Amino acid sequence: MSVFTKFLRGWQFRDSSPSLTVGEECSVFVAEANGDGNGHVYIGDTHLLVEGAGPETVERRVRVEVTEFNETNATGRAEFIEIVGESSYTN
Repeated sequence: MSVFTKFLRGWQFRDSSPSLTVGEECSVFVAEANGDGNGHVYIGDTHLLVEGAGPETVERRVRVEVTEFNETNATGRAEFIEIVGESSYTN
C-alpha cells in the first residue's frame, strides 16, 4: 500500500444535499423562525421546516425528528424535540 493510499483512506466527498429519512432524529442549528412557531433549518442545500421551533430556538442547536422529506427537492419537515446547545458565536 502506498503512502498516498494510506493518506486518503477513509476520505469521502461531502454532499451538499444530505438525504434524511422519516423518523430519523438529528441535531441541527435553527437559522430563523417565523411568527407561527416554526423554525427554518438549512443543511447545505437542504431546507427543513421545524414545527414547534419558535424564536427562542434561533441560533441554537436543537434535536428534531424528521416527519417528511422529499429527496428530489431536498426539502422536508421536522418536529422540534428539545434544545441541546448554544451556538459558538452567541453572547
